[in-house]
Amino acid sequence: MKTLLQRIGMKTSLGLAAALALVVGAQSAQANNLFGIDVSSYQGSINWSSAHSCGAQYGFAKATEGTYFQDAYFNGNMNNGKAAGVQMGAYDFCRPDLYSPATEANYFWGFAGGKIAPDGKSLYPMADFEVFNGHVGAANYTAWFNAWSSTVKGKTSHFLHPVIYCSAGNGACDLIEYDQPGGIYLSAWIANYNGQNLYTGNPWTCCTCCNAWQQGCGGSNWTYWQVSSTGSLCGISGNTDFDAYPLSLSELIAYQGVK
Repeated sequence: MKTLLQRIGMKTSLGLAAALALVVGAQSAQANNLFGIDVSSYQGSINWSSAHSCGAQYGFAKATEGTYFQDAYFNGNMNNGKAAGVQMGAYDFCRPDLYSPATEANYFWGFAGGKIAPDGKSLYPMADFEVFNGHVGAANYTAWFNAWSSTVKGKTSHFLHPVIYCSAGNGACDLIEYDQPGGIYLSAWIANYNGQNLYTGNPWTCCTCCNAWQQGCGGSNWTYWQVSSTGSLCGISGNTDFDAYPLSLSELIAYQGVK
């Protein structure tokens, strides 16, 4: 994800061999995972038809950051992505250090809620967890994000089950209450640039990483995996984030689609 703040510690460079493993091409015909992207104003204007024709089946677009930023490209990304046949989700770059979960969730929904609809083209929204300076109005990060999710879910009569994006290290390790009563209730979107193939790999590759949704190493319990921040895809100028979903397109729509 791209933020107005300087990104520290999460992004790492991929070697040539790993980068080659991420190329979108003929190998996708034999894939297990489903290819998608996440974007923000950092990518500028996107040709979603081209991106879809080159393999992107779903996309997440940045909507807000804290209560001080609305992404100028959000509405265009959501509208054009859906029109091109891409399943689209919205995300909030969260600032638990500055705002209560309800305050931030209300701001996010006020801007993005109209695009999160049971139209057969919308995915559950995502909370982007990358700031670790405190949790206003909550006892810990898990409680903050659960409250954010509850507030968002309460905005509509349609069923939503939001996801939370975090690194396999810092973010997941801060969700330490996952195995306690009242643990984290959002689905896992894990960022780990481990060099594995987008279509056949998974984000759980080291015992030092915190597997926040299934104890032990090598767990398979993840909803999305951010594979790289340096992907190259037709329709987009410059780098973009590449993501994987472990099931088919029909299952993505069935399990992650707004209903």
